[in-house]
Amino acid sequence: MKKTFLSLAFVMLVFAAMAQDSKQTFTRKVLVEQFTTAQCGWCPQGAERITEVIGNSSNYIWIKHHAGFYTDDLTNDIHQAMLWFYGGSTYAPAVMLDRTHVDNSEPGPVFGISNVSDLRAKFTFAKNQTTYCKIYTPEISFNPESRTITGTVSGRFGDDVYTESTRLVVFLIEDSIFMEQHDYNHGSQANSYAVDYWHMGTVRATLTNMWGDPITVDVENNRTFSYDVNFTLTQAFNPKNCKIVAFMYNYDPSNYNNCQVMNAAASDFLTNTLAIGEIENNSQLRLFPNPATQRVVLEADAPIRNIAMVNTLGQTVLRRQGNGASTMHVDLNGLNAGMYLVRIQTDNGMATRQLIVK
Repeated sequence: MKKTFLSLAFVMLVFAAMAQDSKQTFTRKVLVEQFTTAQCGWCPQGAERITEVIGNSSNYIWIKHHAGFYTDDLTNDIHQAMLWFYGGSTYAPAVMLDRTHVDNSEPGPVFGISNVSDLRAKFTFAKNQTTYCKIYTPEISFNPESRTITGTVSGRFGDDVYTESTRLVVFLIEDSIFMEQHDYNHGSQANSYAVDYWHMGTVRATLTNMWGDPITVDVENNRTFSYDVNFTLTQAFNPKNCKIVAFMYNYDPSNYNNCQVMNAAASDFLTNTLAIGEIENNSQLRLFPNPATQRVVLEADAPIRNIAMVNTLGQTVLRRQGNGASTMHVDLNGLNAGMYLVRIQTDNGMATRQLIVK
């Protein structure tokens, strides 16, 4: 009886200790920060490899800094400042995951995009790291008349992992920025390998300090926090393609390997449209069937000069020249299933439509 009583007491002590040490964990959304520029001919291939690894997973939030290999028209002070995370010489295509040092061959968190197998292992490692921080989907409103973004970024901690160095960063992200891109895999050597390209996930501005703002945690209310955002879009931004990305991380300006991201979240697009391009209505265009499998028919209100189909990576995957008619039949054989942007140039102007290929 005495032995049984001692065993029971021991079990109760173990459970009591577990209860005291219990920490609530949350699902991690990995912040994927790619370094890419329009002058980098291998960067589209790097984006393809990241896409192959991420697939349709919602565990990753992918943004891009236009720096690392010279600069381009989208490069800004934020992108240049992020080069600090290389810890030395810069290059592209490159990427860092949650600003965490995952590649021992590199001095800092940034590493090269070499092959899909290596990339998948690192992405999986980052996704499986325990996090005690949660950021809810940011609640954002957009006033089209004043072009003002207002809203709240909130979340909570499952343990006392926050310190004075814990910072919240809120980036403004813009998709579907049309600009030429060097592409050694899909371009033409006669044109220096340059192709038309839709640049996706570009960091355009910050709604906080570039290196983040301190947060106040309500310890008595489940360690929650809340941060109000307010930002006015200039005419340089297309609100239909903009969203915000928020993340919590450890700010250590003396050590680029001690700036790990705790968790991240992304808002919906400001006007609740798909982020693969703005719908333009300068020219009327009828596209059918949609979804399509083998062929699609385009009917315009004027003679068709040319069309281009762009995938969600921003790559132009198909081009056709018009023959003076206002109708064009386009063969879709060879295209992967997915969503595409169809841009058509007619004598009356430009029109853009979204097409699903099955």
